[in-house]
Parts: sequence; structure tokens; C-alpha cells
Amino acid sequence: DFDDLLTMLCRALQKPGGRQLARIIRAQFPVVLIDEFQDTDPVQYEIFSKVYLDRPDTGLLMIGDPKQAIYAFRGADIHTYLAARRDTAGSHYTLGTNYRSTQALVQSVNQIFSAAIRHPEGVFLFDDQIPFHKVEVQGGKGQLVVEDEPLNGLHIRQLPQTAPVNKTGDAGYNAQMARAAAGEIVRLLNLAQQQPP
Repeated sequence: DFDDLLTMLCRALQKPGGRQLARIIRAQFPVVLIDEFQDTDPVQYEIFSKVYLDRPDTGLLMIGDPKQAIYAFRGADIHTYLAARRDTAGSHYTLGTNYRSTQALVQSVNQIFSAAIRHPEGVFLFDDQIPFHKVEVQGGKGQLVVEDEPLNGLHIRQLPQTAPVNKTGDAGYNAQMARAAAGEIVRLLNLAQQQPP
């Protein structure tokens, strides 16, 4: 399967003949672009770094969102991301403008993360290893309107403090939040159907 392909290639690059294998791969694919790099695992990064890192005759472009590198449930590995960041120090570029989201959403995200800068462990709890950069917005001009009222860019929901909550189980935090989110989505969809086109 795909995991076997990765682990077998990683092992082959570490064995005698691994340098020759890396040269063959570089000759065939001199430029590599890895989108959503924050989801790269340690085996994948080991392969890419063995083949491409510190090779001026090749191009290794890793595009990722550091804010998403903390999402282990999606396969992200924060330590792989941090290793890649250290290995490529001095070669980082930041997209300073968001071209997709609405102004209200970008301003909300900037406000939340800017407030977290004062946290002693940094915005993302890894000191200054993952900095937060405010971005400008040049994107969605639309505005979400519900019941004739424009909505803000970001909404935070909090469960009522009725009793201590476990994380899992039917009565757990995750299940309660999933039900609350699903209920709000259903409410918004029903309202949209009631609105004349």
C-alpha cells in the first residue's frame, strides 16, 4: 500500500546505494512542490530531506499553514513541521494577503491570534518556533446575512457550565459540541430555504 511505498523508499535511501537512488530521483524530478506541508509525516519528510535538502541544483518548495500544523487528527505532525522550519531557516516566505476569505473573518482571526502573542509559550504553545503573522485581506466581498442581520466573521460557542464534562462518550464534550454545531448548521440551512431568492 502507499505506506509501504514510503517506508520502503525511506529505508532504501538509508542503505548502500541510497545516494545513487537520491541522484536518480533528483534527475527525474528536479523540482518538488509539497502543498499542505503541515500534514507531512516524519517518514515523508525524511525522504524529501534526504533527496532535496541543501541541494542547490534542485527546488524543494514546502507550502503550509503553521496554524494547521497542530491538527494531529488530520495527520499533521508538529515536530516534523518544526524540524522542517529549522532545516530551512532563512528561506521562509509568508503570504501577506488572504485572497479567499471575507474581511470580517480575516480581521477576527488576526484579533484572536494577536491577543495570544502575549502568552508566555507563544501563540501556538511552542514559544516562538511558530510565529503568527497578521495578514491583509483582498478577498471575498460577500457578507453572511441571517434574518436580515449581517453576521460577524467568527463565532465562538461555549457549552453551558452545568456539570463537569468528559471529552468522549455520548454525553462528552466532543459529542455535545458536534450536536451544537450540527444544530446551528441545520438552523442556518432552514433559514436559507425560507428566504426568497
